[in-house]
Amino acid sequence: MDTSGKSAHRALGIDFGLRRIGLAIGDTESRLACPFDCLEGLSDRNAAAAISRVVSDEQIDIIICGVPLNADGSSGPQAKRTLDFIAILQGTSGKKVLHANEFLTTYEAESLLAGSFTSGQKKRRVDAIAAARILQGYFDSLG
Repeated sequence: MDTSGKSAHRALGIDFGLRRIGLAIGDTESRLACPFDCLEGLSDRNAAAAISRVVSDEQIDIIICGVPLNADGSSGPQAKRTLDFIAILQGTSGKKVLHANEFLTTYEAESLLAGSFTSGQKKRRVDAIAAARILQGYFDSLG
């Protein structure tokens, strides 16, 4: 049980990108987001199917996907592509997907890993950490 007396819910954070999709998992009781995995080289439909398997296997109740908004809050082509992916994921997973502004999450994740790992390992970790930043932002907004 969380402190509000409600059952804890498992949550999945997603950092959707053109080449890689970072995933993070946490729950509403601990309100701690942890990097989980990174998917690479999948079409949007195959990525949605893979994420839906994670949702099922990890008993995820809440999905939060970062949408890349510009500094002024406007959206560009990548935001539209992300929203299109969210629609596919909702249909595949049967779960509603919440949106979060992911502005600067990748930059923050890269800063955390400066000088760590090889470039291939680093890219995978950066995306999973960016997903954790997105999910942590959701937890922090719960109050």
